[in-house]
Amino acid sequence: MAGSSAVAALVLIIFLSAPGASHGSAPGKKIYRETCQVCHGEKGDGQTFAANVLFPPPRDFTSPASKKELSRERMIRSVTQGRPKTAMAPWKTRLTPEEIRAVVAHIRKGFMGLEE
Repeated sequence: MAGSSAVAALVLIIFLSAPGASHGSAPGKKIYRETCQVCHGEKGDGQTFAANVLFPPPRDFTSPASKKELSRERMIRSVTQGRPKTAMAPWKTRLTPEEIRAVVAHIRKGFMGLEE
């Protein structure tokens, strides 16, 4: 039994360390997939069908400008309160503060290549 646990742990470590296998935390990844991906895209680059009809278009988290402009605090504020004059709606009534922090951490690590 101990041998199978060790093998399972090794498989999990290999899976989680594989390039592209995980972008941020599991809760943040799930929230992103369920709430953000439709506009910001699977790769966080804003390349979606929705982007064709939104003005301004959704943020491309992979761009150098986003990495430079978007502080963690600004992103949390944007998810919480929304962004005026954009399609970015406030999520404060649908996501908890912990969920908002998790999805921001996922975006920053997985798409922007930033460490918290």
